Amino acid sequence: MKKTYLLLAALFLATSLAAQNPTAYFMEGSTFRSQFNPAFAPLRGYINLPVIGGVQMGWNGNIALDNLLYARDGKLVTLLDSSVTPDQALGNLKKNNLLGLDTRINILGFGKFTKNHKNFWSFDLNVRVNEEMNLPKTLFEFLKRGQEGSISNFGATLESYLEAGFNYSFPLLNDRLYIGVRGKFLAGLARAQVNYDQFDISLQQDRWAVVTKGTIDVTADGTSVTPDPETGIFEFGDINYKPRKPAGYGFAVDLGATYDILPNLQASLAVTDLGFINWGRKNTVSGVSTQEAEFTGVTVPDDGSESTPDFDLEMMKFTSVEGKSMSKMLRASVNAGIEYEVWNHRVGVGLLYTARFWEYKTMHNITGSVNFHPTRWFTLSGSYSVLDNRGSAVGLGLNLCPGWINFFLATDLLLTKHTPQWVPIRQSSMNLTLGIGIPLGKRSHRIAAYVRENDRK
Repeated sequence: MKKTYLLLAALFLATSLAAQNPTAYFMEGSTFRSQFNPAFAPLRGYINLPVIGGVQMGWNGNIALDNLLYARDGKLVTLLDSSVTPDQALGNLKKNNLLGLDTRINILGFGKFTKNHKNFWSFDLNVRVNEEMNLPKTLFEFLKRGQEGSISNFGATLESYLEAGFNYSFPLLNDRLYIGVRGKFLAGLARAQVNYDQFDISLQQDRWAVVTKGTIDVTADGTSVTPDPETGIFEFGDINYKPRKPAGYGFAVDLGATYDILPNLQASLAVTDLGFINWGRKNTVSGVSTQEAEFTGVTVPDDGSESTPDFDLEMMKFTSVEGKSMSKMLRASVNAGIEYEVWNHRVGVGLLYTARFWEYKTMHNITGSVNFHPTRWFTLSGSYSVLDNRGSAVGLGLNLCPGWINFFLATDLLLTKHTPQWVPIRQSSMNLTLGIGIPLGKRSHRIAAYVRENDRK
């Protein structure tokens, strides 16, 4: 059983170490803003500093961290630790517990306005990592209480790829409408998916009976597996990797628009990550788990309480099958916003709706935002998000764009409750967005209140 505990604990911790950050959506001047909507543009052209030019990390799900991590003797342990009672561990879990990680790191990025100071183009090269897990409550009822039952829809996915995108936005209808399009070439680095449609566990006197039906697919350059020569069965540790080049290729687009309904009222709409990656067959290891097994080693306490299993889950083994090529859609997002500006564009009030189409569920968020930009090189944003009817988050954002630097930072981690180890808890969404770049060229003419006489040339 120890191997199972270590595996699930590692998955929890890997996911919790690091979505688009809704606080940054109305943060005017940020070079990262066009990732939400390709019709957006910064106030000036830019060259991002490598790696730190644009970093975005986000945890999203339907369960807060304090339902997964517990403080014990000055340290953090997972809910699987023996010091956490079954009632504590299971009390706040959902029927299906969703955990998602989105990470984007900008390796190279630059952009510039054309001579009319309104059309804008940019190029960016990013590393993207997306991870998603669905862990049903019945799994933890078995792990914590030794409770028999049927565990279904248990799985995890991981996808990593390079993204090279070219963006162009331009005005129509006498500058009231801006259209933006980003085309993205994708190079898949690695992907993995494990799913169990059936995971039935029953207690029979002094042994556990387990019936499983599951699949595993792992794709990366140089991937191979050495199954048992007699049975053809392999475990996770039998898969080898020697990545040297991409294992798949694909294409995606971002489409966006902004429209000035009134001089001070702007609506925006975008669909991002509409595309796919085709992963090659020769770089794929696949397996199926269709096992019926019995295990001894059940511990039945003298006091007659519920028994708990203390065996390694041998059903987490797979029979090797021939891999095949497959096309996987990206996790697309929809962003719809509206913002009203007052006091000659110094204060804005915005409302944003976001939908993310995950592997296991579509997540919906609504964010209200107040944005202060008393001068054209400074923006301060505050936000409050309602997260899929399951919680909330308070966010803060800052953008500085004087003549020599473009710095932006947005997060919803500052005001939440933290553990002594500074791990944020009691919210199911956590985001961090930051970047540093060097401004280029004249300022944009898209915002009339920001245009100065020396910018008109």
